[in-house]
Amino acid sequence: MKFTKSLMLIVLIVSASANLFAQKKADPVGTWSFNAPDAAYEYSSGDIVIAKEGKEYTAKIVYGDYEIKGQDVVLDKDQLTFTVYIEGEPISIKGTVTKETIIGKASYSEGTISFEAERKKEE
Repeated sequence: MKFTKSLMLIVLIVSASANLFAQKKADPVGTWSFNAPDAAYEYSSGDIVIAKEGKEYTAKIVYGDYEIKGQDVVLDKDQLTFTVYIEGEPISIKGTVTKETIIGKASYSEGTISFEAERKKEE
């Protein structure tokens, strides 16, 4: 009987630990090099920079010396969303964050463009 109770306790602890581990958010903080081959050439590659200030996330897209600040940045589990304005047009960015990639879509008035980003290695 003690063996059965001990075994059940171990199974319960392992299950609870695995569940907590699975629910852990991916950490988007850092610089990500992105590629969006279907976007206009000048917007098809650059960096996405995600930071955390207090409890809030910030985002910006960087094309060389040009930066576009993201608004309404939200991380819900592994889903990162924010909005940028390019030439007055709102672009809704939504991507799935993993340890090393963000894969997602940029939606605007003329459609949706897929993008992929890879975490840049710290120098």
